[in-house]
Amino acid sequence: MATVDGGKHGKLAPAVIMAGSGAPALRCTQMGAQLRTSAGFTALVFLVCLLSIATRMPDTLAVFWPTNALLLGLLLRNPTAATPSTWVGAAAGYLFADLVTGSDLPRALLLNSANMIGVLVGFYGFRRLRNLDLSLTRGSSVTWVAAVSVTAAGSAATVGGFIDVILFGDSWPRGALYWFAYELLNYTVVLPLVLSSPAIRFPTPAHRPSAEALAQLRLQGKRVAVPLILLLATAPVAWMMGGLGALTFSMPALIAAALLGHVFITTLFIAVATAWGITLAVYPPNAMPTMPEGPISISTLIGLALLAGGPLVIACATTERQRIYAALHLAMTRDDLTRAYRRDEFMRRADIALAEAARRSQPVALLMMDLDHFKRLNDTFGHGAGDRALADFADTVRDCTDETALFARMGGEEFAVLLPEASRETALDIAELIRSRQRAATTGEFGDLGATVSVGLVYAAAPLTDLLAAADAALYRAKSSRRDTVVVADDPNPTVPVGWR
Repeated sequence: MATVDGGKHGKLAPAVIMAGSGAPALRCTQMGAQLRTSAGFTALVFLVCLLSIATRMPDTLAVFWPTNALLLGLLLRNPTAATPSTWVGAAAGYLFADLVTGSDLPRALLLNSANMIGVLVGFYGFRRLRNLDLSLTRGSSVTWVAAVSVTAAGSAATVGGFIDVILFGDSWPRGALYWFAYELLNYTVVLPLVLSSPAIRFPTPAHRPSAEALAQLRLQGKRVAVPLILLLATAPVAWMMGGLGALTFSMPALIAAALLGHVFITTLFIAVATAWGITLAVYPPNAMPTMPEGPISISTLIGLALLAGGPLVIACATTERQRIYAALHLAMTRDDLTRAYRRDEFMRRADIALAEAARRSQPVALLMMDLDHFKRLNDTFGHGAGDRALADFADTVRDCTDETALFARMGGEEFAVLLPEASRETALDIAELIRSRQRAATTGEFGDLGATVSVGLVYAAAPLTDLLAAADAALYRAKSSRRDTVVVADDPNPTVPVGWR
């Protein structure tokens, strides 16, 4: 047992003791979290296996076995969860599901060894690659997902071929090929679904979805209606007509979903369409629901996998194109440094806002703002400090206004804010708030050499050009008088700011 010096280091003794006593508690907390994670994976694997075993036909594999792809996808998304206890828990989930459904222990061990090997190879074979991209936000990421799927399916099939020889008396090539086809279909359908699924976030009073986010959600819901209607319309037709061609009847719905550019929604449609395709293959229209025709052919399984891959590629390419367009649009409409609107975009949006205000016979407020002595700050502290001052001022303006305000950098150190829903008093309060916060921030960082702000304000119902001219005139008066002040266009004298000396 170590002793603690109570002499000149005596004051440190409690801290040392606390640090030492806290380490076991921290380890216990971490161990508890790992055990909860492992238990969660065990329960998930067990439940999904039970559902999958229900689709198993006599003397063959389960018709649909998503467990392996689900487990691999979750671990690829959360690599830190791949602890020894998680792997042991997953193996236990596989084993228990087989045992409780009537399999003997040797059979359960054999079947699930192939399952575990496929997931292990798929995880450890790719997770350390630096350029690995499983985001499904660009076309190239589909190649990586396909590589993971083929590798995991091939690894499981290599072992599965021997298991087929032992359990079903089949030849290794045929057993391995069947196993590969089943696994490839499951990985192709389920792995993208898991990798692209959004994180679930429940809204709180402090973090409610914005109006723009809700509008986008409603728009996405309307767009989903098109592929959903197509899928519901083609499903009964495929059932009535039958034949291998019926497996492709869902393709228009899948392509329509893919063109939306939402990968997760596309993978949901792919999963539903694939499940329906498997149903058509196992229970064709001329067969009784309780009398399956037999195992699905290898070509049908691989064909379904390829059909699933096509819409996924389209969805990822569409997403990438939309992202590039959004970045280009942002570069064209927003100032790089301040993230405020560029002048042209501001003029366009302001005209729309003014037209709406005119329809309601509602005056609007326009603020023209210019940083005082900005050149002096630039020359004294350098252009880096000047850029930082501009960016910080833009943040100040955003903090003082709401989402209805249109904020733009008009050029150099001159900015404008259109307040389409503010009263004259509110606009004055906002202008003074911006002025006072800018003064406090810039003097706190640069002292007397900081760049304060002068503001010209106009409140009227007039065309944009007239508003800009009036606000510019008020700004000129503010700059000519004392700077660091707010001047209203219809007021002949500068407004003396609160606290000005």
